[in-house]
Amino acid sequence: MLPALPFRLFHNTDEMELPLSLYSCGLHPQHAIHRPIGYPTFQCIFCFGGSGTFYFEREPELRIGRGNILILPSKLAHDYSPYGTEPWIVGYMGLEGALVESLISALQLPVLSTIVVNEHEMEQLELDLRQLWHRREYGDSDSHRFASTEIYRILAYIAAIIHKDKPQQHYRNNASVKELLRAAVRFMEQHYMENLSLANIANTVGYSQQHFQRKFKEAYGMNPSQYLQRLRLLKGAQLLETGPELSVGDVAAMVGMEFNYFVRLFKQEHGITPAKYRFNVRQISNEKPSI
Repeated sequence: MLPALPFRLFHNTDEMELPLSLYSCGLHPQHAIHRPIGYPTFQCIFCFGGSGTFYFEREPELRIGRGNILILPSKLAHDYSPYGTEPWIVGYMGLEGALVESLISALQLPVLSTIVVNEHEMEQLELDLRQLWHRREYGDSDSHRFASTEIYRILAYIAAIIHKDKPQQHYRNNASVKELLRAAVRFMEQHYMENLSLANIANTVGYSQQHFQRKFKEAYGMNPSQYLQRLRLLKGAQLLETGPELSVGDVAAMVGMEFNYFVRLFKQEHGITPAKYRFNVRQISNEKPSI
């Protein structure tokens, strides 16, 4: 464990309000806290040593130890305190912005439920949290945009950990080809923002890459890579329409694509650049008569 990081509040000095931003961050030995009105934002809490207990008015108490993560909703009354004699080492990031709750839901991250990660994953998350905390030292708008992207990456990493062992368990026995392909489509819809390969997707239904690709094209008229590409472009268009604070680069990252590749494919699909697409959507919205 490297040196402790004291509690810090982060203030977005940029004129643009980000849909996902860092409110607070820290990593240090934790003492008992009483929060009768909860915390003002969602919190993602990481236990790096010792253990502690969370108490809620209408929920069962939760104990977390090293290798555990807990996501708490905003404004939920709770108390917490160390358990035992060993120091309770806790890292955390407070998350705010219009997309926080919907992103946590989209990534299927459990709230008020312990998430278990292994030692290697815990070490990676500690490094990520430290990098996030130190970005404050730059004190410019770029640091806030970096933090927004980094928060998304950390949450997506946790989601990948949660779901990594699920695919092979469900599908193959007594399932029809149609059901297996639907399962693969659901997997793409849940993980399109990640670095998916054809092998990843085929493994979810227990097929070889070649067999999966052939069956998928027979059913959907396109290969899985084309389907995933169209899905990402569709999600990108939705973000351009509903997330005016996001840059095109942010949108590309959030749908799992490199910036220049996203722009080129988007223009092929829609005939215009993402920036022009957003401009046209705003124009149409502004021309609608108010009621």
